[in-house]
Amino acid sequence: MSVIEKIKLKVKSRSISTKVTLGYSLCFILLLAVLNAAMYFGVNYMLYSPAEKTILYSMEQVKNILNRLEENYDEFNSGSFQGALVAGVVLRVADANGEVFLDSDSSYPSIELFNQGILLDPPIFAASDFEISQIGSALIYRKQIDYSYDGSTVTLYFFRTITSEWTTLNNLKMILLVIELVGILLALSAGYWTIRNILKPIKNINELAREIAFENMEGRIPLGKTNDELNQLAKTFNDMLDRLKREIDSQKEFVANISHEFGQPATVFLNGVDLIRYGGMEDPKILQEATDLIEQEAKNLKQLLKNVSIISRSDRNCLAFKKKILDIDTIIYDIVRSARVYVHAHDLELVINEPAKIFGDEAAITQLIRVFLENAVKYTPDGGNIKIRSVISGEKVLVSISDSGIGIAPENQEHIFDRGFRVNKDSEIKGSGFGLAMAKIIADNHDIKISVDSELGKGTTFTLIIPLSRGELLR
Repeated sequence: MSVIEKIKLKVKSRSISTKVTLGYSLCFILLLAVLNAAMYFGVNYMLYSPAEKTILYSMEQVKNILNRLEENYDEFNSGSFQGALVAGVVLRVADANGEVFLDSDSSYPSIELFNQGILLDPPIFAASDFEISQIGSALIYRKQIDYSYDGSTVTLYFFRTITSEWTTLNNLKMILLVIELVGILLALSAGYWTIRNILKPIKNINELAREIAFENMEGRIPLGKTNDELNQLAKTFNDMLDRLKREIDSQKEFVANISHEFGQPATVFLNGVDLIRYGGMEDPKILQEATDLIEQEAKNLKQLLKNVSIISRSDRNCLAFKKKILDIDTIIYDIVRSARVYVHAHDLELVINEPAKIFGDEAAITQLIRVFLENAVKYTPDGGNIKIRSVISGEKVLVSISDSGIGIAPENQEHIFDRGFRVNKDSEIKGSGFGLAMAKIIADNHDIKISVDSELGKGTTFTLIIPLSRGELLR
């Protein structure tokens, strides 16, 4: 593995906060470096450029004076060039032998000393046609031109000291370096602190997710006062935990109810076996009673298993229905005719049954209606009335099952379709609490709406609002 690959692997293994901090700090450092470089080079230009311009300006002024002197030499005097030189610029004139015969500042370093200190690698912003010499701690600019007149040539040297500028530039370089280092430290510390606080909800989510177990889902992430994305993420995670807890609680209750419901048939079967064992073999009446008891409980168990199977397949999203065009009036008629065989203690009446076609699974629709009819029989005292109506209303067919039974309290009506829910579990009325849950699943898979109208002591009406088939609507 190469060094680069090792570095990449090490970076990838870092935490998000470290990666973001490094990225943020790198961007800040690059920005700071660019600003410092721009400042440094800008100051360089501002320091060197004025020195060059003052020398060039002084040269032009001296040239003009020389041109005038060529016309009238009598005007020359020792101070002729003083007014032409910008403050800080020194002029020296040397003959062909290098002897200086005109000097505007005799205290200035000599030409020989200047030549000894010439820099072979001048600053990047220095003009190439200028010479720069370092004498001790002083930095001096120089530019020279030759002047010929009347057969003789002299050399004009223009000098300007930029020591203070050079010192300022060096000081600035140190200051910028310190700023760069301090900026890097501040960027790393501030970036780490900021990112750590920003990512704190994610860290809390991670820690909470590790602590959560199936048996313990009480922990929640504390929410901040802001409404930023991370706070919204924390709220979403808390909401997810709430929903998950409700589902788990529902599953636990479901399992508990199933265990209870399966325990009841087992008890009945054992009681029936005991009846047969201790008297049923000799007494036909006791034998008949025992077999009837076992048969009825077996039917109840079979129906319970069917309901649980539908609910389970629905949870796994593998519930399939064989849908086709159905005559809902025929299904209702057959259900009522079959019910009259075992419904003897109630007045069962099919009030109206308008012909209508729907699209659905025949077995599922039959089971759906039977659930409400059997509930009506179960929760209506002997001698009560049960009425079934099926009428077309617009693009729907309304199938209602009404009874004069015990009714459902308003606070319980919103829970009747919950799995395993029973209004009074201690009631002598037998039931698993899964029939209506199964009915709701069938209804939802057929786009059927269920409405409930009930009053305690006065009965209940369930209405199935079933869409008519397309063929029925086009007639």
